[in-house]
This record gives sequence, C-alpha cells and structure tokens, in this order.
Amino acid sequence: MESSYHKLAWRIKRAMDVAVAGVGLVVLSPIIVLMAVIVRIETRGPAIYKHTRIGKDGKPFDLYKIRSMQTGGDDTAYELYLRQLIESSQGSNVGMPYIKMEKDSRVTRVGGFLRKYYLDELPQLWNIVKGDMSLIGPRPHMQLEVDHYKPTQLQRLIVRPGLTGLWQVDGKADCSFAELIALDLEYINHWSPRLDYTIMIKTLGLMIRGGEGSWSRTTKRIPGLNWARFGIQQTESTNRRKAHKKATFLRKIIHKRSR
Repeated sequence: MESSYHKLAWRIKRAMDVAVAGVGLVVLSPIIVLMAVIVRIETRGPAIYKHTRIGKDGKPFDLYKIRSMQTGGDDTAYELYLRQLIESSQGSNVGMPYIKMEKDSRVTRVGGFLRKYYLDELPQLWNIVKGDMSLIGPRPHMQLEVDHYKPTQLQRLIVRPGLTGLWQVDGKADCSFAELIALDLEYINHWSPRLDYTIMIKTLGLMIRGGEGSWSRTTKRIPGLNWARFGIQQTESTNRRKAHKKATFLRKIIHKRSR
C-alpha cells in the first residue's frame, strides 16, 4: 500500500512539474527572449547555452541556460578547481566548501547579473517539460562529478534532477561535496509535497535577495539531518574555517592562472 501511495505521489509530482513549468514558459517567455537579446548584444555567440549533464538513471541530457560566459573560453581552470573540491571530500569528513569560483574571468558583465539572481536557469523550464528534470530535486551533475560518487551516493540518480533542491536552500554557502550529496539523499528519502513547497518558497527568497551570496551559515549543523546515516560526521567549525581558507587560496591561484 505504501509503495503504491509513493508511486502515485511521484506521478502527481511529475504532473505538477509539467503544469507549473509549462505555465512558467508561457508567462516568462518575453523575459527570456529579452535576456537572450541583451546577451547577444553584449557578446558574440549563441544566447542559449547547453551543457551535458547526468540525469535520472545515469542518462545524459542537454541542460539549457542563458549564456553567461564568453564563448570559446578555457574551462581548464574551472575543471581543476572542481576536481580539487571533489577530491577534498574523498576519504575524509572535511572538504572544501562547494561554491562557485570568485571573479571567474569567463563570466560576462550581463552574465554575472543573470547568475546572481539565477535568471540564467530559466530555460531549464523546457528541460522540465521534456522530462529531463523536475522543479525540485538534486541539481544535475557533470560526468566528472558522477565519476567520483561512492556506491551509496549513486542513489542520487534514482530521481529526476531538479531546477532547485535542498542543497541550494540549506547548504550551498559552505557545504563540501560529500555534504551536498548527503543533503540530496536526505531529500530523496524524505520527499513530500510539503518539502517541495518549502524548498520552492526558500528558493524564491534566495532569488530575490541575490542568491547564496546574501547569506552564509556559521556551522554545517543542519537541524533534522542525521549525518551518521550517510557515514558523515558533522564537521567542527574550526575545520570548516580551515577548509574555507584553503578553498579561497586555491580560487585565487586558479583565477590568476586563467587570466
């Protein structure tokens, strides 16, 4: 009975995804077109950017965004930074904060504004209608990130990835790669329509305030999250500060190399 109930609930979730994303595309299409035109005016290249991500059951798909970076940019520095972030969590309970590179030279002036308020993500409403994604769920990772999943972390791929998720609203300021996945597994194991509603409201609040840059948690202690279940111990604040300093130092070095 419980299994049938959950199957029905997930079907209802999918129906809501299509309805909300469909209406969103119609209502927001003038804004999306306007932003695309501004991007084309500022820099040469396509207005809509697509990138291969890994979706449900490990299937790759093209994720759509409004382009926020220069075309033909060198991704080597970013990939190095990403690899360092991921590997910092391997075999340890402490990892570097999983945050965006500061002062990324690839990001355009208009792109920086779009990214700050998550406006570049709006074309993913089409990904939701197509069935690649859901409104709420784990954000889709690149193959590089999936390649570093531990066996228990592969559960992250049993649901459609989301436009936003629990990590985005409860941990993005300073979570490590391992903690990020722990939050996503927490969402999958405790999903409910109420949880989706809460995440969506918090996401809208973050967008209005200018993204994760508008706040930062002083600890990694998240109420109600049983870290031990995922084999992760809560990190002491002193270790968090050390990891944050290391990540900041690394970002500065990579930024100089990318110039």
